[in-house]
Amino acid sequence: MIASRRNPFPPAAALPRFVLVATLAVPACSDDARGGGDATPVVERRVSGDTTFVRIVSGSVWGAPVSVVEEMAIGMLEGPDELTFGEVQEMVPDGNGGVYVFDANPPSLRYYDESGAFVRRVGGRGQGPGEYEDAVLALAILSDGRLVLRDARNGRLNFYRPDGTPAGTQPVASGLFTSQAMTVDDRDHVYLKILTGPVPRDAPWPVGLLHLDPEGAIVDTIASPAFPGEPLDSPNGVFLTSKEWVMTKRGQIVVGVSDRYLFDIRNRDGTVVRVEKEWTPVPVLQEERDEQQARLDWQWERQGQYMTAAMQPVPDHKPAFRGFSAGLDGTIWVQVHATAEKREATPSDDPEAPAPATWVEPRVYHVFEDDGSYLGEVRIPPRTSIMVFSRDRLWGIRRGELDEQYVVRLRVQDPRTRLETAAGG
Repeated sequence: MIASRRNPFPPAAALPRFVLVATLAVPACSDDARGGGDATPVVERRVSGDTTFVRIVSGSVWGAPVSVVEEMAIGMLEGPDELTFGEVQEMVPDGNGGVYVFDANPPSLRYYDESGAFVRRVGGRGQGPGEYEDAVLALAILSDGRLVLRDARNGRLNFYRPDGTPAGTQPVASGLFTSQAMTVDDRDHVYLKILTGPVPRDAPWPVGLLHLDPEGAIVDTIASPAFPGEPLDSPNGVFLTSKEWVMTKRGQIVVGVSDRYLFDIRNRDGTVVRVEKEWTPVPVLQEERDEQQARLDWQWERQGQYMTAAMQPVPDHKPAFRGFSAGLDGTIWVQVHATAEKREATPSDDPEAPAPATWVEPRVYHVFEDDGSYLGEVRIPPRTSIMVFSRDRLWGIRRGELDEQYVVRLRVQDPRTRLETAAGG
């Protein structure tokens, strides 16, 4: 383990609960037609020392759930290798309209231009310069246009010039395979998720960040941020309380515990924005509960002898949120739980697999600015998962009827802009 020299993100365990002292109604726009009628957000805000407390009582800046429109898709059910995808793991736009996509099956890093046309393959499978194995954990773009790839199985970072040629490597020893495994901030500092200690029995893993400067030198390690009420055990089950956190493009840490709609935005300078939002717990529907319980029973029957923690029964209600994602533009995307919907099951060819899920939650995000302002709700189309976020554009994967994958770019339609356009003819 690398010793920490300093931690710029002190825990906020001692912060007090929010105290209601004032209500501020901030109009989202100049008239109800543009704002959707009930667009005026009601927000309570106060400052105490280095902490700004923000409570979202009702409303949002956008004023209504925002629609998402697919504006480009890359891929084919059958066709040339460069236009078919087997298992897309990572993607990142290059800032000029193009996008890098890593497909693990077979391992291939590809670059497509702003129209979605294939341009080139970058590197290839192996251990040599510019090569990688089948478990790429993250892609990011530096301010000078270079691409960074976290090549987990080779224990390193790979760097590529904008023309796709190799530009060196940086050894990174870590056995942790996880999502959101790397952040590059607006100063070109790199933060890598790593294990900061031994994995304990029946407790959350000690996952922190290895902090590198723009030259690849180690600055420090950052421990998992503490948060009041975080669970100390790690049971098995679904819809369980968990601590969630993410590093943002602006070098902030966003952290919260999912049993309440409350989270911190911890800035580099030690100041904190604590956001609390009114919410109503989403119930677990009876048929959804029965299906989830059957799947847990199946898992316990086949794997229970290997589990060290008990399997918890399906709860009556879901936590406030699933997790956080950081937008390329500094926005914070909170994936919230939603009422499940009945959908046609995708059959499995594996006779040993559990019954396929038929009750599925739609993907719903609440979008915040990093000062705690609540922009509004975004619902993602069915069979689509998002990998790259910003307030205007999303990048992700859409699955077809035969489960084939398409790389898609989606436009987030701010209702105020849409109404302004209509009013202007």
